Amino acid sequence: MLKAEGVQQGVPDLLIFTPPPGGGVGVALEMKRRDGKPSDLRKSQQEWLTKLQGLGWHTIVGWGAMDAIDKLRELGYEI
Repeated sequence: MLKAEGVQQGVPDLLIFTPPPGGGVGVALEMKRRDGKPSDLRKSQQEWLTKLQGLGWHTIVGWGAMDAIDKLRELGYEI
């Protein structure tokens, strides 16, 4: 059903269009379970993150909400 609506496989879960204080275009954030493992990142997801990185985006894989928040803070966002 999502494919019929135009959703593309592998697009990051969250896109933050406000550039981080340290520079860059924005942040692409892929969320995974806190207890997940690197193999949980699908090929299509990794391809998207790599493409966005090449365009100046910061890319993050958040292993649970707290990990994602910590990584966003490291980029300079106030959360």
